[in-house]
Amino acid sequence: TTGTASSDITLSAGAYSLAGQLFIPSGVPLPLAPGPTIQAADASNVSPAPAIIIEKGGTINAAGTALLPITMTTVLPESSMSSTATATTDTSSSSGTITLGRRGHWGGLILLGSAPTSAASFVTNYVEGVSNKPYGGTDPTDSSGTLQYVRVWHGGAVIGADNEINGITFGGVGSGTTVDH
Repeated sequence: TTGTASSDITLSAGAYSLAGQLFIPSGVPLPLAPGPTIQAADASNVSPAPAIIIEKGGTINAAGTALLPITMTTVLPESSMSSTATATTDTSSSSGTITLGRRGHWGGLILLGSAPTSAASFVTNYVEGVSNKPYGGTDPTDSSGTLQYVRVWHGGAVIGADNEINGITFGGVGSGTTVDH
């Protein structure tokens, strides 16, 4: 999957491939039922880095559950993701740390909404790593959809000097957007 969606792309449980950047334009929903795994091509082999971009007016309705989360990750096997980086969490083992997997193997998930930002109102805002897709506006209650039990793993890709896609980016996303678990 890559390019610009012209109608909704409903994904149910199963595995899906993301070969490049997938744009969800205004008026087009991206419904994700519980359980799908989206596996993106390795960013070192694809330019620009694969990412899912929800444009202003587009929506993602990712309704995962605790037992059937929605996973967005790289196509590379977990065995190649070993790392020595650690993080402290409140649910870690008795040592208080967990080992993190390697990052930077695909772009990630980008939501571009119509809510006000800290930039001047006459300025057009763009996120790094995505060309000609503005965000921000005047609707503080704008909704880019729902992210419930969504996991974004191994994301974040350098596009060029001072230009990267982060694992998850919210640009001008309003209070009508639900982010839960």
